[in-house]
Order: sequence, then C-alpha cells, then structure tokens
Amino acid sequence: MPEGPFLLFLKNKLQRYKGKTVSEVSGDAAIDNTLFNKVNLIDIQTFGTHFLFLFKEFFVAIEVNSVGNVLVNKRKKINAGFSFHFEENEINFYNSEPTVYQGKPTDYFNFKTDISKPEFDAEFVLNELQTRHAEESIGDALLNQNILAGVGPIIRTETLYHAKIHPDSLIKAIPEKKLIFLLKVTVDYAEEILTLLKTDSVEKNALIFEKKICPKDKSAIIIEESGNSKTYVCPKCQKLFK
Repeated sequence: MPEGPFLLFLKNKLQRYKGKTVSEVSGDAAIDNTLFNKVNLIDIQTFGTHFLFLFKEFFVAIEVNSVGNVLVNKRKKINAGFSFHFEENEINFYNSEPTVYQGKPTDYFNFKTDISKPEFDAEFVLNELQTRHAEESIGDALLNQNILAGVGPIIRTETLYHAKIHPDSLIKAIPEKKLIFLLKVTVDYAEEILTLLKTDSVEKNALIFEKKICPKDKSAIIIEESGNSKTYVCPKCQKLFK
C-alpha cells in the first residue's frame, strides 16, 4: 500500500498535463474508451491512494497499489491496466483499475478523511474512531482508507512510535488526548514526507521503519505482520492499551 503523500508528490509532477487534450486511452481495463475521445483534462487530484483525473462531466479514479506502477512516457514489458495518451506523451498505470464516476469527486469521496487535504477534519475522524471502530486495534484502523485516507505502512509505524502507542492497542482503551495527538502527528508527518521526497530521504529519516534498534532506548525493534504490510514496534517506548 502506498503512502498518500507519495501520490501527491507524483501528482505535482503530472500537473503539466492539466489542460491537455486526451487523444485516446488504452489498456486491459474494462472501460468505455469512447468517453475519452478528444476530451480536455481539467485537473488532476489525489484522494488517499487514488489518482483522480477530472473532466467536464465525469472523472476517473485510479487506485494505485504502488507508486512504481505509474510510469510517464515509459512502459513495462506487460500490458498496462490503463493508459492516458496525449499528443506526444502517455501516463501508464499497471496493476490498477480505473473507475469512471459522473459528477465531482466530493460526491463520492469524503475529503474530511484525507490526511493530506486542507479539508481534513480531525474531530470528525476522532468521532469515527471512537464510535464506529472502538473495538478495533489502532494499527488496523490507521490503514483503513475509509477512516484515514493516505496512511500507509510508513506513516502508521512512525506516527504510532512518535505518539508512544502500540499498534495492537484497542481504540476504546486509548485516552482521547492520545488519539488527538496521534491525528495531529499523522497530518504533520504527511507534510514532512512531501519535503523529504524532494531529496528521496523518507526511509533514511524514518525513526524505526525498517530499522532494527530503537533510537531512544537502544532496544530491539519488533516486526509485526498486519495484513500485507509490516509494522515496526518498540515494546518499551510504545504502550499497549487494552
């Protein structure tokens, strides 16, 4: 699962295609290609792990499972799932499924949950965590894109470490002040990642993600499997709330 700020960083590089005319689309995805006959690309946005390509009457949402599966003017040996073609350029998406929506993104996506958007509403998310996901672990909830869009394994690991919360902690047992602090740290760290991406130093500057020793107490970092991702935990620094 990619981190939302990684998509936002790439989106900023794609802005040169804003206002350009799509000559055609291609790929293995089952989509009505006739929709894209000489249409103007109005804007490019992101939501969590989705790219959003906006046109006059509709938009295309493409969920990305890895930033490496998005190539500009380059191709892999396998067929792309979906591609935008411009006069002399192309954007190729691999292992990604596009979905066409009529209307605008806010009709379908709740921007209050996106950690990288100005519309992010920490109070709304806090209420969601405490009322609808109280019985879940905070580690699982952080990766739930319906709760916190844009949080990936790196952000989850680093923010929980900074907030001194063990990922297996039950949400209902975590003090409210701790949860509020965690949400603030999550937003702040997402912004920090955008800066670190300019020098390709996100993982280098991570405190415990993919590290073996805790930088604070020098104890061994424990690696836990959660779904398809890993979480790095310092059992001494991070309290388990049950």
